[in-house]
Amino acid sequence: MSGQPAFGTAKNGQIFFHWEEFERHFDDRIFFAILAESAIAGPLARKAVALDRELGLQGWFVPEDHIHISLVGLGDHDGFPKELVEVACRIGSMIVAKPFEVSFDRLSAFGGGALVLRSSDGNPALQEFWRNLTAVISDSPLKPFLTRSIEPHITLLRDEVGVPKIRERPIDPVSWMVRDFVLIHSLIRKGIYKKPGRWQLTGQDDSLAGM
Repeated sequence: MSGQPAFGTAKNGQIFFHWEEFERHFDDRIFFAILAESAIAGPLARKAVALDRELGLQGWFVPEDHIHISLVGLGDHDGFPKELVEVACRIGSMIVAKPFEVSFDRLSAFGGGALVLRSSDGNPALQEFWRNLTAVISDSPLKPFLTRSIEPHITLLRDEVGVPKIRERPIDPVSWMVRDFVLIHSLIRKGIYKKPGRWQLTGQDDSLAGM
């Protein structure tokens, strides 16, 4: 039983005892992502500050070393899900892909007041990588934890009031070569990212390494 003891007063004036349920707070978020390399993350962080000022927003900025392309979420959890992370790391080691280029050339409002970068052409190589990763997870014990699939994007800042008013517009392309991907353990509301797994894109099956 979770909660705390409390007393109440019934309509007839009698005092009664009951358990008051705690509101549950999930502190641990697990997801696969592609972290922006430092040569890209720095300029993007500065661009977020400039856009915040230009658009009259009052945003919460994504820290420079947290800027990433969202791939696949594995849910929010009450405590660190050790077994789930172990399975996710095994899945990460099974993914076979070569490095590929990504490019983002649209500024857009997204759910939850997020100001994001998107791609006009959908980044075909990224889409293929994303679909393959999702397919492997869907055929694993982690399928029940798979969150709703969304278009891969880069979040720059969040402002739930101002961002929904922003109309999508083109920007100078932001491009780089993706050479690895990560599993991130985000400590919600603490601004901490841990990386239980990181895998290079070499075109070889890492799960067979050393065999």
